[in-house]
Amino acid sequence: MGVPAFFRWLCARNPKALLEVLENSDESILSNNPDIDNLYLDMNGIIHPCSHPEQGGIPIPVTYDDMFVNVFHYIDRLVDIVRPKELIYMAIDGVAPRAKLNQQRSRRFRAAQESIRIQKEKERLRDYWKTQGLNSDALNTYIEKNFDSNQITPGTEFMQKLNIALQYYIYDRMNNNPLFRNILIIFNDSSIPGEGEHKILQFVRDQRKQMNYKTIRHCLYGADADLIMLGLSTHEPYFYVIRETIMANDDKQCSICQQKGHFFTDCKKREKVIDDLNGEIKQYNQIQQQQKNKVIQVDFQILQLNIVREFLYFETRDLQTSLKGQYDLERIIDDFVFMCFLVGNDFLPHIPCLKITEGGIDCLLIIYKTILSQIGDYLTNCGELNLQQMNQFLFHVGLIEDELIKGQEKKKEIVKNRRERNAEMKEQKVVMPPEFSIVDTSKEVLLKFKSALKEKLTEINQQEIDQAQSAKSSQELKKWKAVSYKQRYYQEKFGIKPSQFIEFQHRIKISYLEALAWTLKYYYQGCVDWGWFYPYHYAPFAQDLINLDQCIFEFQINTPFKPYQQLLAVLPPQSAQFLPRPYQQLMLETSSPIADFYPTDFVVDLKGKKFAWLGEVVLPFVDADRLIKASNIGINLSKLEQERDRLGQTLIFSAKKHEIFNFQVCHIQVQVEWLPRFPIGSEIKSPIPTMGNILNNQIISGALLKTVMESDPSFIQNQIRKGTIMPPEFLDEYYMNQCEQNKRSFGGEAVRRIIYSILGVKQVRRLDRSQEDFDQIKKQTKL
Repeated sequence: MGVPAFFRWLCARNPKALLEVLENSDESILSNNPDIDNLYLDMNGIIHPCSHPEQGGIPIPVTYDDMFVNVFHYIDRLVDIVRPKELIYMAIDGVAPRAKLNQQRSRRFRAAQESIRIQKEKERLRDYWKTQGLNSDALNTYIEKNFDSNQITPGTEFMQKLNIALQYYIYDRMNNNPLFRNILIIFNDSSIPGEGEHKILQFVRDQRKQMNYKTIRHCLYGADADLIMLGLSTHEPYFYVIRETIMANDDKQCSICQQKGHFFTDCKKREKVIDDLNGEIKQYNQIQQQQKNKVIQVDFQILQLNIVREFLYFETRDLQTSLKGQYDLERIIDDFVFMCFLVGNDFLPHIPCLKITEGGIDCLLIIYKTILSQIGDYLTNCGELNLQQMNQFLFHVGLIEDELIKGQEKKKEIVKNRRERNAEMKEQKVVMPPEFSIVDTSKEVLLKFKSALKEKLTEINQQEIDQAQSAKSSQELKKWKAVSYKQRYYQEKFGIKPSQFIEFQHRIKISYLEALAWTLKYYYQGCVDWGWFYPYHYAPFAQDLINLDQCIFEFQINTPFKPYQQLLAVLPPQSAQFLPRPYQQLMLETSSPIADFYPTDFVVDLKGKKFAWLGEVVLPFVDADRLIKASNIGINLSKLEQERDRLGQTLIFSAKKHEIFNFQVCHIQVQVEWLPRFPIGSEIKSPIPTMGNILNNQIISGALLKTVMESDPSFIQNQIRKGTIMPPEFLDEYYMNQCEQNKRSFGGEAVRRIIYSILGVKQVRRLDRSQEDFDQIKKQTKL
C-alpha cells in the first residue's frame, strides 16, 4: 500500500491521531510520550535507511560496519524516545510467502535498473561540477561506493553479518545501558521465515490468547502502512505506531484558516483550545535543540490507534439505530481493514476505480455505511470472508465505477495540460551552475550534490511519465476512444480481446477473490498457504467481480522457499554476486534451465501513474517447481554458505533465568531452552573492530521454543478482552464537525456527491446540522 498516501489520508481525516514525538534529554527525565510496555521493531524499516540513506539525518556509511553502527544508533534513538518498560521485540524479514515474493522481485529488478541510471547521472553531474571548479574527495567516495540494497534479502552475506552484529548489540546494551537493563529482548532474525511485521503480530496474537492476560501498551516501529492495519487488527486498545516523520508541516492544511503548516487542532483562530495538546507542542518546540547532539537526526511521529478506533466509531455510530442492537465497533474495524485491501497492498493490486488520492477509501466507507444495515451481516469475521455480504458490497462499488473512472479521466487530462505548460516554462528556464563556498564542509557539499541529483532524477522521471501518457499516435487515440474503457483496459493490460472476455472474467474473479481471502487470513491468522500468489499484474473492475458467493476456492498447506531459493526468485542478474558462486550460474548463463526468469529488459508501465516509483514492473512470474528443481544441484558450499541457507531460532535475552517466564512480570508466557554460548562473567568479542569487547557479561540467552503456555478458553479474537480498562476518550462532536471539512482533500467530497447521486441517498452531513442540534449532541454524549 502507498505509505505516504494512506498515512496522509488518515491524518488529514483525523489529525488528533498524529502525535509529534517529544525528545528525552537523558534517562533521568520522564518520557513525554505514551507509556509503553512492549516496543516492536520491524527491522527492515531501520536497515534500509541506515545502509543507504536517501535523506539527511543519518551518516552516510562506507563499510558494512558503518551501516551496522547506524542501525545501532537508530535503535538507541527509538528506545530513548519510547522507553519500553517490559520488552523489545526485534524482527527482520525472513523468507516471505510467495504472494510477497512477486512484489519483492519487482522492486529488486526495478532497483537494479534504477541503480544503473542513477550511477550514470551521478557521474555526469560530478563531471559537470568539476568543470565549475569543484572536486571533492568526499563526493568521489560517495559516487564510487554504490551500495546495492538488493543484498538486504535473507540468505546474503550482508544479512548473515548483520544478524551476528545485532546479537552483539543486544548483549552490549543490556550489559551497559540502563534503558535496556531490566527488560527482555526477543530477536527474530532473517533466518526465520516470515515478514518481520507479521512475525511480530503473531507474537501479539499469542499474548492476547493467554490466561490472566492484562492490558499491554504496544508500540510498533516500521515504515509500512500495513502496520496501521495490522495494529487495528489486534483489537488492542493501547496500540501505537511510530515512524519517521512523513506528514511534515508543509503537508498540513487547516480547515479553519485555510493556511498550510498546521491542522485545525493547532489553529490560533480556533474557538476551543485543547490545553494538553498545546502544552505538548510548546514542550516539543523547547526540546528540539537536544536532537542536534543525536547521531541519528531524524524526526519521528506517533500514530495513536486508539484515536483511529474512536474516529471510526464517530464515523459509523449512526448505524446503531439501523443495525438494531447489532452494532459492533470491533467488527466494523475488521471490515475497514478489509476494505483498505481494495485500494491495494503488497499482495494484490487496487481495483482500477479505487485510488487513495482520488477518494478511494472515502468511497468504500460511504458505500459501507449506506448498505450495511441491508446486507444482513458484516463483511468479515475473525479473518474469514462473508462471501454473500462481500458480493453485495462489491456490486454497489460496481454501480458507481463508471462515474468514478470518468472523473479520473477528466482529472488526468487537466494534469496532462498542466504538465505540458510547465514543460514549456522549464525549456525557457536557464540552468544555473551550482553555488559553492570555500567554507562548505564535505557534508554540505554532499547535501547540495544529492539535492541537485534528486532534482535531475525527478525531471527525468516526469519526462518518462509524460511520454507514457502520450505514447499512442493521434490515429491510434481516435481508434481507442471508439472502444469502451473496459475493453481498452483489458486489452492493454492483459492482452484480452472481447471474444475472450467471458472465460477470462471467471478466471480473474476467482484469483482476485482468493487474493482477498488469503490476505485477510494472513492479517488475522498467519500464513495459510506459502505458495499462493495472485497471478496477474493488474486487478479486474469491480463490475466484473460478480457472483462471488458462488465461488469455491481452497488453500494448501505447504512450506516456504529456502533462503537461496528466494534469492533466485527475487534477485535480478545484476545482483547475482550475493548468491554462492554455483548458484550464480543459474542466473547468468543462457543455458540455465531458468534463464528466462532473468530478463535484462522489461516493461515498467507508467501509464496513469503520478510518480515514476508507482510504475508497474511487468515481469514473468517465477515457476516454483522449475526453480526448486534447478536449485537442487549437487554443489559444495563452505560452512558459512551452508549456514546462510538454514532455518534459525528465535532468541530471547534476559538478566534472569527462568524455565517459564512469569506472565505477571513480563507480559508473556514462553518456554525457553537456555544456551551456554556466553556464560555469566564471560567476555564477548565485538564483530566490529571500532567497538570494544563486552567484559564480564551478565546477560543470558536462549532459544524461544513456545510462546503460549495456556490459552484462555473464553478468548474471542475480534473482541476487546473482558476487564480491559479502555483509554480515555479524546474526540467530540465539535472535532468531528471540523474534520468534515477536511473531506475536500483526497477527492472525498467529489466521491461523496457521485455516490449519493447514483445510489439515490439523501446526503446528511455533520455540517448540515444546526447549532441547536450540535449543542444538544454535546449535552447527550460524554465524547
